Amino acid sequence: MIFLGIDTSCYTTSVAAVDENGNLAAEARKLLSVADGERGLRQSEAFFKHINNFTELYKSVLDKIDPADIAAVCVSTQPRGLGHSYMPVFYSGRRLAETIAMSLNIPLFATDHQQGHIQAALYSCPMDSDDFFAVHLSGGTTEVLHVREQKTDFKIKIVAASSDINAGQLIDRLGVKMGMHFPAGKEVDRIACENENGAVLLPISASMETCSFSGTEAAAIREFEAGCDKDALCEGIMWAVTRTLAKMVGGAAYYAGVGEVLMAGGVSSSAYLREKLPALLKKKGMPINIKFSDARFSSDNAVGVALLCRKKYLAGREKYDS
Repeated sequence: MIFLGIDTSCYTTSVAAVDENGNLAAEARKLLSVADGERGLRQSEAFFKHINNFTELYKSVLDKIDPADIAAVCVSTQPRGLGHSYMPVFYSGRRLAETIAMSLNIPLFATDHQQGHIQAALYSCPMDSDDFFAVHLSGGTTEVLHVREQKTDFKIKIVAASSDINAGQLIDRLGVKMGMHFPAGKEVDRIACENENGAVLLPISASMETCSFSGTEAAAIREFEAGCDKDALCEGIMWAVTRTLAKMVGGAAYYAGVGEVLMAGGVSSSAYLREKLPALLKKKGMPINIKFSDARFSSDNAVGVALLCRKKYLAGREKYDS
């Protein structure tokens, strides 16, 4: 049996398939194109681009599997599992999944983007317990989460979150300001890792319960407009994100008695963050094991959605058989 997952987030169209043992059988993804100088897309534009991307990606997946083996399809229908969590782009994937389910006469399941990120991170980086802390770090989310794995999904409680813009937004906005193409995260991260000029020290605002990146953004813009070294500013941005996370994640996990934390979401693929955050926590005397999944499963993808499809299908069959 094959289980299909579809995810249409703000900037990536993704399709993936896993087999009945939970092994990845095929996957394809494509970033939505953004014009030079722009900091993103309107939802209507993103919706259109998802529809245009999907045929190519779906064909790529079907080339590696037998369509007759597809037992069920699952799609992310919202950013998070909250009543007010809504983005029109997810409806593009939802309608495509509904069409596939009707055409193949197979079950259709729904999940959310955050659940998919956590499941994808666990695929390459399993936790020792089904009750753990995780960080969802992306353009749309900066949250510390208490996660309990259940038979078909995760029960998630937000422990700490940004009060304004998110880590990915900060990096992308400032990268575009410096003349980089959106999304700018990979370029900012690369320059930060290679910088030898010393980082520009930017202010942060963070506690165990919340953080704010708007002051960091304003300070970075002032530095840039004053003519500071761009390489040093890139590292300053990544160092500010690292220090913010050390306060949020380290504090929340340490005082809750948590020994390890799973990192999920696109920003967690940062090479700079992977090196500096564990080192900073160690320096602060917080013995917390920060677990980073493979970068491939950190950025937006449908692998977690496909794995959740498998869980939901098998749990339903088990209930039926019993």
